[in-house]
Amino acid sequence: MGQSRMVLSEYRSYELPPDFPLLALEGEEWRISPVRSANLHFHNCVEIGLCRGGDGEMQLNREARPFQAGDVTVIGAQVHHTTWSAPGSFSLWSYLFVDLEKLPGKHLHQPERLRELAGSGCFLLSPEEAPWARRLIEAVFEEMRNQQEGYRDCVLGLLTAFVSRVLRLQPAVSPSVRENPVLAPALAWIREQYAADFSMEDLAERCHLSPTHFRRLFHEQMGTTPLDYVHQVRVSASCSLLLNTDDSVASIAGQVGYASLSCFNRHFLRVMGIVPSKWRKTEERSPRRSVLTFTGWTRAETTAEILQKAPNRPRGPG
Repeated sequence: MGQSRMVLSEYRSYELPPDFPLLALEGEEWRISPVRSANLHFHNCVEIGLCRGGDGEMQLNREARPFQAGDVTVIGAQVHHTTWSAPGSFSLWSYLFVDLEKLPGKHLHQPERLRELAGSGCFLLSPEEAPWARRLIEAVFEEMRNQQEGYRDCVLGLLTAFVSRVLRLQPAVSPSVRENPVLAPALAWIREQYAADFSMEDLAERCHLSPTHFRRLFHEQMGTTPLDYVHQVRVSASCSLLLNTDDSVASIAGQVGYASLSCFNRHFLRVMGIVPSKWRKTEERSPRRSVLTFTGWTRAETTAEILQKAPNRPRGPG
């Protein structure tokens, strides 16, 4: 199977409080540059964004979508994305970074769909389509801002209501299944079993399609090949292990589904622009352990600045 070229990505690890894993960021400094960043990024948690002013575009995996004031975005940990404002403007955003599966006291009754949302959920909710979205997220920010007695219980209730409403939309709105739900069994299998040994034929069979039809439909709907998508999910999972465990790179390669270290190195390099051992050392030395210290909000990072963070990175994803 031929491989399509992949855009370089950056992994951003946000330090969330262990007893209440939610970080709220708002204020005039959270403005987005009109210049598109030279790479995509993905997280260790879910990002919920509220556009308070301005407009622009957002790339969600391979799909570019316009946004405007009042839109609410929900972006799962495995979704590679970037945002840029309309020419000559700086859109204003507020953000919630949250580990949905670690929130204390959650009482959602759809654990499998919640895991799907946390990993690969991808929504842009407009005020016209989902007027409830902005109201609920605004209320979360108000509680987090004031922190009056019982605010955590209020936030849990508001987030539960918000996530429950999003889960209702998931089969119809999520880009992964929006246009053709026939791919849903394969996407769910990849999310849950990405480290297993399976073939593209196995995935096609789960969707009751021929391998040829499956590959064609997958590329039409996802903008990439099934094999590249599997590698993207595996690399996303490996970044968390590289940062948060002392396991060897070879061990992590096996944990995410690669039979050899050389194979893991090759695919990690293709997605991240640097081999995993060097990426781990660079991230361990870096003081950028929180979103608060990331650059590129009011101006996009240049290619030279991105490459400077890891001097051995190649200039393309070949």
